[in-house]
Amino acid sequence: MKFNRNTTDKKRKAIRRVSLGLSAALLLPLASSNLHTAWAESGQGHAQQKERVLRIGSLWSGEEDTYFRQQFTDLYELKHPEVKLEIVPAINSSDTRFNPGPQAPAGDNLESIRKLMGGDKPVDVIVGDSTLIKSLRDHNMLKPLQPLIDRDHYDISNMAPTMLDGIRELGNGSLYALAPTFNSSALYYNKAIFDKAGLPYPTNGMTWDEVFTLATKVVNASKMAKVSGHPDSRVYGFSMSRYSSDPFWDMLTYISPLQLTMYDNKGEKMTVNSQPWKKAWTTYSELVHKGIIPGFVSDVGSPESNGFNPLQGDLFATGKAAMVIGEYGYVKELADIERNASKIPNYKLADWGIVNVPSHAEKPGVSSGTWLGNMMAISANAPDPEDAWDLIKFVNSNEVAKIKAHNNYELTSRIDYIISSQPGLDLQPFYTQKPLPAGDPAMDQLEAQKPGITQISDAGRQLFIEVYNGRQSVDRALKTWESQGNKMLEKLKKSPASTFDLEDGWMSQGAVRN
Repeated sequence: MKFNRNTTDKKRKAIRRVSLGLSAALLLPLASSNLHTAWAESGQGHAQQKERVLRIGSLWSGEEDTYFRQQFTDLYELKHPEVKLEIVPAINSSDTRFNPGPQAPAGDNLESIRKLMGGDKPVDVIVGDSTLIKSLRDHNMLKPLQPLIDRDHYDISNMAPTMLDGIRELGNGSLYALAPTFNSSALYYNKAIFDKAGLPYPTNGMTWDEVFTLATKVVNASKMAKVSGHPDSRVYGFSMSRYSSDPFWDMLTYISPLQLTMYDNKGEKMTVNSQPWKKAWTTYSELVHKGIIPGFVSDVGSPESNGFNPLQGDLFATGKAAMVIGEYGYVKELADIERNASKIPNYKLADWGIVNVPSHAEKPGVSSGTWLGNMMAISANAPDPEDAWDLIKFVNSNEVAKIKAHNNYELTSRIDYIISSQPGLDLQPFYTQKPLPAGDPAMDQLEAQKPGITQISDAGRQLFIEVYNGRQSVDRALKTWESQGNKMLEKLKKSPASTFDLEDGWMSQGAVRN
């Protein structure tokens, strides 16, 4: 990962492990008993065949994989009793639980899974995220799927463009994997705020600059309304999250599709003193400074601030932000809020809609908040590529998608089964955007080998706060960040285990902790 919040580093690493593991890769709900019976009967003709073992490789997995076996393996094996699925992790998460010491670097993890694909007992199927799939494809270690799709007349016509186009980009135009599900976000907007301001609603395909211009008009039209002198009465034009967050990390989310890095992938030189970084800092810091988007919001009240408030902190539901980026699951949450609105004194949820998350002109259609983390591919060395393909076909089938449609927090890749819990709401913005590009494995390796390197982003955060508070210019702050970061990189080169006491003035004094 290119950017890390030190305060949430453990959480981000856990998320990365889950996304590369089998349980997050294949969150397929159990079928009904009737469907189980039908599939079991359809597999009875194979029951007398000799059992075959299909090996599935992933970066991370647990020893028993109870969740995976309940949600997926049992389902497939019920239909195919002649096939036994064996899970083979490169890194066993059960082992790490009892070994709190330093773990193998991420780069070594990628090499480890490549080893799973060779040797005496190579795996047949690989499960992983975009970084892994791209890396394996670049090393010619995956079997192309399009010839199999064409041979079997496997229908992919109703598969989400987000999934298909995203995977094709990883394969330079070819499909080397399929994903049964994906995660996505949209731009939610409050119709009442726009109506009151006399402004048009946002539309699909907008750029970030267009959204920021619209957000500025919203704030200007509302004249930053202040009630009894309380700043919480203001309406923000846009927020990167429906909850109050840190402007620096929001800015990094904003530029994530551009793949800007803080330092090179060798960890030797800072790369922040550049025109793209300058534009990002200037744009976002000015929006914060002018109150178009939130800075640090300590509290967001509701029409009744006394007592229990189920909407506490939600900028969008409380009408404090005209537009926010929200995940797919927020659709259900808003439906729940609307259904229970009568239980909240003096409250009514405003009409709302969704459009695509805006994109940068340099990366049209690429959306922050949309990613693929559960792809399945066939190893080029698979001993049983036919069974591997059969498994992938099953996981990505319409039948499984029909079951997956009941998940309100994850999108199935078959758009016929993407069902809105909000009548009349078009969910197309969630499945037509391009996912974020694959990350550079070398950057993850640097973080694993030199944990202190993540503190470079913390140093940048301190400077960014100075900028949007008007105490320092963007040019000066970026030059300072470059200088400070280079000192940190040099120290880490000599002593990879070093960490830095930023709050104690390390940048000016050179103090480190080893």
